[in-house]
Amino acid sequence: MRLTSDEIFYLNELNSASGANARDCVVQGNVIAFLVKKEELGKAIGKDASSVKKLRARLKLNVELLEYAEDFVEFIRGALYNVKVKEIGYSEKNGKRVANVTLEPGERHKLLNQAGRLKRIKALAQRNYKVEDIKIH
Repeated sequence: MRLTSDEIFYLNELNSASGANARDCVVQGNVIAFLVKKEELGKAIGKDASSVKKLRARLKLNVELLEYAEDFVEFIRGALYNVKVKEIGYSEKNGKRVANVTLEPGERHKLLNQAGRLKRIKALAQRNYKVEDIKIH
């Protein structure tokens, strides 16, 4: 994975604001999503979300923190914490990995209302877990 100079700048800003090191980040519109190891997540948030507030003021972007996991299934489960996930599986075809997420009945609309968040999750999954796509069922 290669980072652009802007991404390196954002990662350094998170470190400066909180002392936490992020693994990756994705900017989409007025939102930036950081991928942070579990051990560093509390530091990245800060007491009473002070680090997030400081970072939001510096960057003039809404800040979203996602927990890094060694396994992409656990990453997706953690990133989709606000919807009830029934099952996460994957398939590989021609060397391309596709995650298949099955939601509990009635949960799909919650996720589709957060289309931007889903795009950021997909982008981080592609860059860090070599998952080509995430299909929601």
